[in-house]
Amino acid sequence: MIDNVIIQHDFRYVIQDVQRGVVENERFWVYINDERTEFECVGKEIVSLGPWKFEEKNGDIVLKNGSKSITVKQPSSIMNADYEVSCLAATDDGKLALGGTQGQLKFINSDGKCVEAHDAHYSDILQIQYFPSKQVAMTMGLDYSIKIWSVLDGSNPRTMRKHTSTLTALAAIGRGRNIVSGARDGAVYIWECASGKAVWEFRRVKNLADPVVGLAVIDTGCPRNEVQQVSDSIFYETENKTLLVAHESGVVATYDLETRCSLGEFSAGDRMSAFAANKELLVTGHSDGTIRCFRGSEKAWELQGDEEVRKIQISDNKIFCLQRQVAIVDYDGKVESIFSDYYGLNDFCAIPGSLYVACKSKSVKEISL
Repeated sequence: MIDNVIIQHDFRYVIQDVQRGVVENERFWVYINDERTEFECVGKEIVSLGPWKFEEKNGDIVLKNGSKSITVKQPSSIMNADYEVSCLAATDDGKLALGGTQGQLKFINSDGKCVEAHDAHYSDILQIQYFPSKQVAMTMGLDYSIKIWSVLDGSNPRTMRKHTSTLTALAAIGRGRNIVSGARDGAVYIWECASGKAVWEFRRVKNLADPVVGLAVIDTGCPRNEVQQVSDSIFYETENKTLLVAHESGVVATYDLETRCSLGEFSAGDRMSAFAANKELLVTGHSDGTIRCFRGSEKAWELQGDEEVRKIQISDNKIFCLQRQVAIVDYDGKVESIFSDYYGLNDFCAIPGSLYVACKSKSVKEISL
């Protein structure tokens, strides 16, 4: 089970006021799995008024009840935004991209220099991804469009439109001369970035309109000599690559990107809402709060949360799952820690050593991992 924790948003001010002698004692609350527990600050002591004990360890909060322990990560830095951030992306060399609920787009370089694109989309930006070069990024919006951006100057050399339903997933193939997108109406397109055209379409034969909830491009490194290769100048770096398409029905469809042929399907459980995969693992999230991990098509473990799983990311040998909070899970299914925010979360992005979270309070918080 993934425990849900909400801490009073100003609890640190409560602790500081008592420790500085502003007040003699004061209380703050924590909800753990929707049950309220209170703590009283007296001098430098934090006294538990319930079964849970409150500790601080390496800057994080540790809640203990007998043998049970929950680690709640605390932000190492907070950046205030001028608007509510709907999505974000980060790179391991310090670049950060922010998308807004009214189509705002900002690129922040490692030196702090900002490049902004006003009205980048007509409505919410749903997802941002950097290309492997980290000099170019792509966005998808609630206006059904996909756009390519220069991180250096904010220019928009390509806008791609063909989807007629809400976009749900976006991925680059190799260096990104081709990208792939998915939508709520079941359509999956391969795009050629040079022309901005959709050059291939996938759909489930058994259910053409099965909504897409996630995509993953996996470099298998294993040539498929038994399958006749399809050579075409509009497809790049597709050799030895597999496309996984996760559908709301629970079906994960697999395609060979080199031949664009189906390699089969398997079911991970119905009402799928989120998905991520790499060479080792395939992780699915569901609207009832279930998180399932597969090795191949065999289920390795399962966790239960209390709310729909909205996003999953695999990074640096950890699995990050967004529900009301972000849960950080190891490959064996053990919940190592969580990050929770009083006002709620919109999105997150994990890179080695850091977790960036977009909060509904118009702020972006960085958590050291």
